[in-house]
Amino acid sequence: MATILLIEEDDDARPILRHNLRREGYEVLVAVDEASARDWLAAGCARADLILVNLVGKTTGEAFAAARRVKRLNALDGSTPVVVIAEKYGDGLEGTDVREGEGEWVTYMEDSTQLHKLIARLTTG
Repeated sequence: MATILLIEEDDDARPILRHNLRREGYEVLVAVDEASARDWLAAGCARADLILVNLVGKTTGEAFAAARRVKRLNALDGSTPVVVIAEKYGDGLEGTDVREGEGEWVTYMEDSTQLHKLIARLTTG
């Protein structure tokens, strides 16, 4: 079972995402922001196989920067994938996943099925 570190600032979205990911069979570590994500992993409680980020009011670049700092400060494998859920996007991007860099993806979600397919692809060997 893959472990996902969910960094989600939105109090309404956080429990829904956690519930849906657990229902899909993932272990989910929940952090409310970058600092709590670093603390969670630094405590040595678990390791993440994927980092899922949705930071309210942040650009995708800012979300990736936060995830990279979490990875670096907690000595996560450089191959640990990062998925950022885009908050704002143009009409032509809905329903697509865009590779930003090595192991870094932005999802422009049409629905939760899209996110689950991307995560499954990135967490299976």
